[in-house]
Amino acid sequence: MVAADRISNLHEEIIHHIMSFPSFSEAIRMSVLSKRLNSVWHAFPLPVIEFDQEQFEEKRKRPLDEMLYSASERNIQKMSRFSGYTEDFLRRRGPDSFLRKFKLRNHCVFDVDRCVDYALENRVQESDIRSDKEENFSSLGGIVSINPDVFAAKSIRVLKLSGLELGIQKLILTDSLIEELSINHCDSLETVRVFSDKLLFFESRCGPRLLDIEIGSPNLQSLTFDGGDELTEESRKINLGVLESLKSLSLRNAEIVIELWIKENLSKLIGLENLSIEVCQYSSNVQISHPRLKNFEFLNCTEEVDLELVTPNLVSLVILAYCLRVSV
Repeated sequence: MVAADRISNLHEEIIHHIMSFPSFSEAIRMSVLSKRLNSVWHAFPLPVIEFDQEQFEEKRKRPLDEMLYSASERNIQKMSRFSGYTEDFLRRRGPDSFLRKFKLRNHCVFDVDRCVDYALENRVQESDIRSDKEENFSSLGGIVSINPDVFAAKSIRVLKLSGLELGIQKLILTDSLIEELSINHCDSLETVRVFSDKLLFFESRCGPRLLDIEIGSPNLQSLTFDGGDELTEESRKINLGVLESLKSLSLRNAEIVIELWIKENLSKLIGLENLSIEVCQYSSNVQISHPRLKNFEFLNCTEEVDLELVTPNLVSLVILAYCLRVSV
């Protein structure tokens, strides 16, 4: 005796309510159980759309003859399957007026512009696009690129990009409405200029080509810069404007002479409370003088340094150094 399909006969609003409980991927699998569920699914208001190639491959049933193919052939098939899956999903979906967040994570050469266009067309507020570069896919050639117009989108408030080719060497943000911006391992960038009034959080973890950074966003609250482990051929320029709202600053592998940089910039950071410095170019004498600083980290220093702290409100001090003399 075949069990009756009672769910498909429910009202659309009730099915939508049921679909709100499982995860995004589980709801997709649920939608293929019947034509009725599939039709209702494509009208289901989604606040979050997430494509993850790793999860997609883990849940896929593998045919027995798959191991007969070479690694390159299997990677091409993975790319084709994931591309087809995302394209088919977006093609079938109607406008998503409830869409708030769009996430994409992939491991291979993949044109993400179709996904980004869909997100922007539906006025997504948060976009997280990540490409994990893997050696297994190096034989396929190419890079994962994204249209730089995404920085000018009127709806996006949170933008996180990682492992992508931005198609530009200079990024300038002035009238952007983005409030939180994260750019990691986007190696084409050489210059970053940020002057947007709306920006509150900025994070950059880029390669050795990024040598010129200027931050002048007056409402910025948190700034993180990581120059990566690969040394640059030239010294970096990291210039900060008067950032009265900045509370947290983290510099790692910045390849700047920290003593000179502090003299030029620390006094501009009136509201600074948290400061972390790791693996920068130190001078023999470094003075940190700030009336509001509460937490300070000085990490992985391998040179002899005299560190002087004039920080009356300091409550936390973390030092990991080879040879360091500290006076408070």
